[in-house]
Amino acid sequence: VIRKIRIFFHRPDVLGTSREELKKQWQSIEELLGRGDEMSGKFAVIEADKLLDHALKSIGLGGDTMGERLKLVVYKYPRVRRAWQGHLIRNKLVHDMSYHLNKETARSAVASFREALTELGIL
Repeated sequence: VIRKIRIFFHRPDVLGTSREELKKQWQSIEELLGRGDEMSGKFAVIEADKLLDHALKSIGLGGDTMGERLKLVVYKYPRVRRAWQGHLIRNKLVHDMSYHLNKETARSAVASFREALTELGIL
């Protein structure tokens, strides 16, 4: 209960997108992850990264890249730091054609994004 009260009073405003829409997009990511095949896992990781990046932009964080925004947000929300793990996996997926993603790594990456979005009060 205390955590929910803290999030309510300290969660940043999201500009341009409703929290309900962000939650709906998150549900789609969870469904992709639940399929269990490698391609769906890859897509889930990439989409989760995009959703977090959109959320960071929507709360007014500057920076030219997702990496820069992650560096900025951890000062106020230190638990978001874990999203680096997911972001690094996303980078491997989009820059290394030979990178194979197993189910456990996909689940871990998506969980890191979920934790960051929860810490920000988005989910």
